[in-house]
Amino acid sequence: MPDPVPRMPGRMLQWWTRLPTRARTACAAGAAALILAGAGAWWLHHDVYATQMTAARGRAWTQARAVAAEVARIQTRDREATSDIIDVWPVVIIGPSGPFASWLPEAFPDAAGTLPAAPASARPGWGTFVPVHFGTPAASCRDNPSRTTSGQPVIDCLSKASALAGQTLDMAGTVVEIPSSSPAPAGRYTVYVAVTRTEAAQTADALIPALAGAVPLAALIVALSAWVATARALRPVEAIRTRLATVDQPGAGTRVPVPAAEDEITRLARTTNDTLDVLDAHADRQRRFIADAAHELRSPVTGLRATLEVALAHPQRPGALANALQATTRLQHLVDDLLTLARLDNTAAPPTTRTRIDLTDLAQELLLELPHTQPGATAHLTLEAPDDPLTVPGDRDQLRRLLRNLLDNAARHASTQVTVTLDSEPGWVECTVRNDGEPIPEADRERIFERFTRLDEARTRDTGGSGLGLAIARDIARHHGGTLTATPTSRGAAFLLRLPG
Repeated sequence: MPDPVPRMPGRMLQWWTRLPTRARTACAAGAAALILAGAGAWWLHHDVYATQMTAARGRAWTQARAVAAEVARIQTRDREATSDIIDVWPVVIIGPSGPFASWLPEAFPDAAGTLPAAPASARPGWGTFVPVHFGTPAASCRDNPSRTTSGQPVIDCLSKASALAGQTLDMAGTVVEIPSSSPAPAGRYTVYVAVTRTEAAQTADALIPALAGAVPLAALIVALSAWVATARALRPVEAIRTRLATVDQPGAGTRVPVPAAEDEITRLARTTNDTLDVLDAHADRQRRFIADAAHELRSPVTGLRATLEVALAHPQRPGALANALQATTRLQHLVDDLLTLARLDNTAAPPTTRTRIDLTDLAQELLLELPHTQPGATAHLTLEAPDDPLTVPGDRDQLRRLLRNLLDNAARHASTQVTVTLDSEPGWVECTVRNDGEPIPEADRERIFERFTRLDEARTRDTGGSGLGLAIARDIARHHGGTLTATPTSRGAAFLLRLPG
């Protein structure tokens, strides 16, 4: 049976991700505050201890110099009185012949033996600090804990040594010169006084109760602040969500509120409004498309029904069936156009690895077919293209539909001439379709690419145009990464198709 323990981190992560954003933010902020406050409390404790130890060292050094001065004064008067000083103070005095006998070196001979004498280069006022570890008092101190100097009782050696036992202390050292006129041996004397850490530790430890309460309190305050701040920061998001929930309700123009602050939420609101604008435009376009399609389909269906009714009522009229066939053909073309637009609207752009199509060959083929597809067209057809074939990546059927729509439009509006010009530019292949008919007004050069748009409504209906040919052509061009525009000319109309080569 597998051990469930390794799955715990995954469960914890799943539990964490299910928490609300405010809770996660508050927990993260509280944890960070707890870590930072704990680190700050540790630093404060350490800094107070270090400050107190610095002060204690300064006092010990001053005390060492005072003891050294007292030793020098007493040595010049009374050699025996020196033992009173070294028995009272936690002092180690190293003379020319070695350490003086006192309770400190007797209680801790190993520790006292690690204290070096002042170097020969030391001058009066020289000072140093030497860390020394005081272990267990020596047996001589334990067996003879008290004695008398100059007839005066002193504190027990063991009681004084127990205060230092087991500690590592700094010994503040200084130097004193004893002149040759003194009863004591002349020379350099090194005086060490112990720097106790008890006071510094007590001062620093006194902060622990206050810090132990302040650190969790600070973390809690930060967590609550993060909770409140996150809640206030998410209010615009909730307002956006609430407004978006009403998008499908009656009434157009729903937009989300945009906060005044320039931040990510403001950009989100603006992007949401831009997206809603696009969706509204698509929805409006779809509504208009459906309405226009229904309207366009109604006319040929009505005409076809009327023609069939006439054919049934007057079977002797041979032209009725021809009219019915013409109406059916027109209806078929319209349905084909609508299906093509539907496919283009719901199909992503073809992949970049498309088959390369010879545009020159395709244009020649369509120019040969045009007189048969439009029997009434009398315009002269001309193709101007370089000798080398011009190829573009794309779908052959769609590109054929694009060029055919352009040629059908040019043939319907031409007076005598339709010219197709193929050329190449760096990275592009250009195809220009011109006719010598009526020019396109500048105000209508973009409108003609809208669906069901006819500049000459009556004439276009008579010739079978549905107002979808140019719209389909532009959609196919965009589908292939190209452009289709109506360009100004001195005579007639011209359409420029640019496709990536």
